[in-house]
Amino acid sequence: MDSPDGRVLIIVIVATILFVAGRNFQRTLDTWAGWGKAVKTAAEARDKIPGAKSSAWAAVRRMIFIGAVTLALLALLVNAFRFV
Repeated sequence: MDSPDGRVLIIVIVATILFVAGRNFQRTLDTWAGWGKAVKTAAEARDKIPGAKSSAWAAVRRMIFIGAVTLALLALLVNAFRFV
């Protein structure tokens, strides 16, 4: 391949190989960074789980209390209208 066309072909092939290798390297770095962020986010979320669980149960208890008070007030109102 002493012809100029052969040299150009070799340069194009080498450039293509280097481009593909560079893209794969960049994709690997991006994936590694994404994995690190995912691990950090999971650790932060794990720390928030007990607080979220207790808040959810507190909301359920509050809703049961509000429902019971509402039923009591409705029963009182219905009983009061019986005498009107």
